[in-house]
Amino acid sequence: MEIRIVIFLAFVSVTVVTNTLLIFFAYRALAGATWKLTTTVSEIGRSSETRELMDSLQVAAQRAAAVTESTKLKIAEFEPVLDRTVENYRRTLASVDSKLEKIADNINTTAKKVRDAIAKPTFAAASVVAGLTKILED
Repeated sequence: MEIRIVIFLAFVSVTVVTNTLLIFFAYRALAGATWKLTTTVSEIGRSSETRELMDSLQVAAQRAAAVTESTKLKIAEFEPVLDRTVENYRRTLASVDSKLEKIADNINTTAKKVRDAIAKPTFAAASVVAGLTKILED
């Protein structure tokens, strides 16, 4: 039983030491990153060239926002015109569609009349031939 307790305590000790080392190295890495970030920010704050760049970027962003806003307003003003145009196209397409449908109906009607005009004599001749054939066979 004593050996089990000793082995358990050895594992616990190894785990505690490992965790301590991990926390220490994580602290060192974060401290180094923080130091680098602090020095970089202080250099940016001191540099007039960087400050001018930041100011020009801010002005550019403000101008872009103004252009975006004016474009949005122009599009909002143009929307009724666009709606009217769409409605006109819709009416025109409906009119063209109904005219084409009437034309298609006329073509179908004419085609049926032509078919009937040609087929009626043909069917009559076929009936006569069939009757003669039946008479001759009897």
